[in-house]
Amino acid sequence: MTQVPVTSSHAVTGRKLLLWLAWLSLATAVTAVLCSLVGQYHLTWKTWYFRLCRAAVAAEVGMALAVAGLALQALLRNPLAEPYILGISSGAGVGVLCGLALAAHLALPRWATTPALAMVGGLATAVVVYAIAHRRGRLDPYVLLLAGVMINVFNGALILVILQFTQPTETIHFIGWGMGKVPEWIWSEPILLIVSAAAVLGAWGILFTKGAVFNALGLGDEVASSTGVSVQSLRIQTFVVVSLMTAMAVALAGPIGFLGLIVPHVCRMLLGPDHRLLVIVSGFGGAMFLMAADTLCRLIGMWANTAELPVGVITALAGGPFFIYLLRTRRGGGIQ
Repeated sequence: MTQVPVTSSHAVTGRKLLLWLAWLSLATAVTAVLCSLVGQYHLTWKTWYFRLCRAAVAAEVGMALAVAGLALQALLRNPLAEPYILGISSGAGVGVLCGLALAAHLALPRWATTPALAMVGGLATAVVVYAIAHRRGRLDPYVLLLAGVMINVFNGALILVILQFTQPTETIHFIGWGMGKVPEWIWSEPILLIVSAAAVLGAWGILFTKGAVFNALGLGDEVASSTGVSVQSLRIQTFVVVSLMTAMAVALAGPIGFLGLIVPHVCRMLLGPDHRLLVIVSGFGGAMFLMAADTLCRLIGMWANTAELPVGVITALAGGPFFIYLLRTRRGGGIQ
């Protein structure tokens, strides 16, 4: 991916960032309230509270995946990089299932096991994919994508093996989770939501501080190193933070694909390549995108008088063609 780094100190000011932060916070809050008014059941204080909790989960998951996708694209200089495609989401999914099994076997709270093992699974996958694609000090973009595809297949097989040892009633729940579904039960486990939200917000803050560094990295590893950027340290930190954000998202809503591909690209097309601004806008954009998509799933279920459509289906239907478009428009189909 060829990026034009932003080096001018006048491109984005602190005042401009604060204005974006304020307006996007307001827009996200309004979106959450509007989405909470839509549903199959009659609106009461109780149903509204449940919908608000669900909107909060959708916002958190969307924010985590969008910012994680933006960070991977900046770090790898690859427009097709995002947690789902590179297999990080499926690795976190393996960790989630192991965490649920461990919690049930040892009678531990879900919030104490599931996010932690999801983090281990996501980070392990990121390390493996990176090691496969790293050749002679460079990352091969084609090998990176192929490694992600193969790791996704391998992790999918592991998930099927784990499901073979679960109860049939739990298997149905896991199948819905595997398609990417914002949970309705989160109101009953507020600690899980609080823990994951704290982790996502903390990771988001870390990546915001790396915005200027990502801009410099757009010139290449050598140039970035000459400006004082420790590229190897940046890679390690970014992969750890991205794995953390992905793990929290998967622990809550399952592996939702392509959101980390769509939202950063739309933000970049609208606002340019400055990652100091993109980290903020992508986070709020991902939150609003997934809240709207989840509301659409509820509406489809209500109109068709059927069960709700998993939100992962909506993102896949939108992201698949978008992925092909990006693949075909990278200078004759290549990845730069």
